[in-house]
Amino acid sequence: MKNILVLGSEGFLGSTLVPNLLKSGNTVVGVDKCFFGRNNPKINGFKFYKKDYNILSENFFSNFDFIVDLVNISNDPASELNKKFTNITNYSNKIKLFNKIKNNLKLSRYIYMSSCSVYGNNKDLITENSQPKPISLYSKLCLKYEKYLKSKKKLPFTIMRLGTLYGWSNRMRYDIAINKIIRDMIFLKKIEILGGTQVRFFCHNEFACRVINKIISENNSKTLNKVFNIGNFNTNIIKLSDKILKLTKFKGVSVFHETNTIDKRSYKVSTSSAKKFEKNNDNFDKMTNRSIIETFKEIKRDKEPFAKKKITLSIYKDFLTKNKV
Repeated sequence: MKNILVLGSEGFLGSTLVPNLLKSGNTVVGVDKCFFGRNNPKINGFKFYKKDYNILSENFFSNFDFIVDLVNISNDPASELNKKFTNITNYSNKIKLFNKIKNNLKLSRYIYMSSCSVYGNNKDLITENSQPKPISLYSKLCLKYEKYLKSKKKLPFTIMRLGTLYGWSNRMRYDIAINKIIRDMIFLKKIEILGGTQVRFFCHNEFACRVINKIISENNSKTLNKVFNIGNFNTNIIKLSDKILKLTKFKGVSVFHETNTIDKRSYKVSTSSAKKFEKNNDNFDKMTNRSIIETFKEIKRDKEPFAKKKITLSIYKDFLTKNKV
């Protein structure tokens, strides 16, 4: 049994990760400011602190075997709303965290959640050795902190560059492509495509959690001080809509295509690293298709699919309005 700290435990990925880690027999502590509310129920083995992790002492962090850092303003448009606040959250505060945990001899691994957005616009097939070309402030700060971690060599780390997430979560999001497409086709009977030719790498949130769990459970040199691109599949947005409609067999949907888009990101990422974390690589595509179908079934049951709290950009706008950061 391992003692694990999850920073950002109540967010989209965190509220999926905590139950996953608990099922594996771990003790989990969550820390979150609760921008998006409290999303993990009270569960045996889970202790929660509604706090800014920066106010916690070095002694607090010394109790953990593993730290999973999910804290970021991780929506590209949201990161541009207040650049000062984004710089503090996504970089400056992480340097403070690093200095509090760098001397923790008990710590087996610090797992940092980065993003494949660091690749920006790239026509080549991406691997971990490809040259990053970040466009947004979010992706630039991800890369900046990655470089900081690598340069210090005082902390056992693993960096996960996630594809665009999708899937059901206790802290549901409809500002991410697959979730939004499924919601709109179910409840509005339409799909709006912006651009459409840009390629994205997509990652099911449950798969991301399994990768984190495996890194923790195995805790070996294969993942030590390394970077991994994690996701399930690549496609452009037009083909994505077709794929979802075909898999779910959902009928009567109108598709609207707006060719202009301000989003210049486009990248195709190799799944070779991601597949190493699955026992049976032959079923990787089938697993991906099942994850889309399961996401469809969960969203279909959503009683509040258009709640403002499920749009990350709206939450940050409200926060920045109420708090003069």
